[in-house]
Amino acid sequence: MLKLVNGYLFLFIALVACESKPAATSPAVATTQVPTSVADTMNSTTAVALAPQDTLNSATQPTSPKSGDVPALHKPFEEIKTVIPGLLVVIKSVPVANSTIIRELSDLKLTFTIKHNNKVIFRDTTDDGLAYSYYSMPQTKKLYPLWVPTGHGNGELLIAFNNRPSKDLARRFTITNSTVVKIDTLLTFDGPARDVDSDGKLEFARINDYGEEWQDEQGRIRQMYIPRLYYEVRPSGLVLDSALTNRKARA
Repeated sequence: MLKLVNGYLFLFIALVACESKPAATSPAVATTQVPTSVADTMNSTTAVALAPQDTLNSATQPTSPKSGDVPALHKPFEEIKTVIPGLLVVIKSVPVANSTIIRELSDLKLTFTIKHNNKVIFRDTTDDGLAYSYYSMPQTKKLYPLWVPTGHGNGELLIAFNNRPSKDLARRFTITNSTVVKIDTLLTFDGPARDVDSDGKLEFARINDYGEEWQDEQGRIRQMYIPRLYYEVRPSGLVLDSALTNRKARA
């Protein structure tokens, strides 16, 4: 019986040796299945480090230029304008990610601040669509910010903002005792004030919006009439001169 046991024991050892031998001689990398598309583009050292579900890192792929992007506009900027001594308008760009596509200045978000005698009296952002530092008309940029004094240190501050596709508009900040007490919106003016009706008072003027043009059946160019509005400069600030506006429209 001992011989039989020894025979079985010998057979068992032989079988174990046969089964363990391939595992001992097989390389470890054989158990890692790297997709052919990945293995073809990477060296063997990198391929061993990848799991089967891994893909190429995006950093190894060529990057395409962002269509229309202007890299220079990604640099932060600050614009400070002195309206009158002690009254400053500060416009700063809000930092954007490098991946953000900026095509023009009006694509940027801006912070807009009014300082009076070194005190911040108003701060705003352009999240509501306003672009205080973007002007589509050269004469608008030249005229604004516009200050209309109403007393010692008091007055109306007009800041133009982009209103595309319509004409630019202006925010009017009424400042009293270094405090913004009222904010409303006016149209932007064509140029400096002048005495239009020879009454000894100055007036600003501009049409409210662009007029539509078309060609009639006879080939003549027609244009929709939009009246020019006149604002008179008074000690209390800007006031719509209705009499002058009506008279000019009828003429």
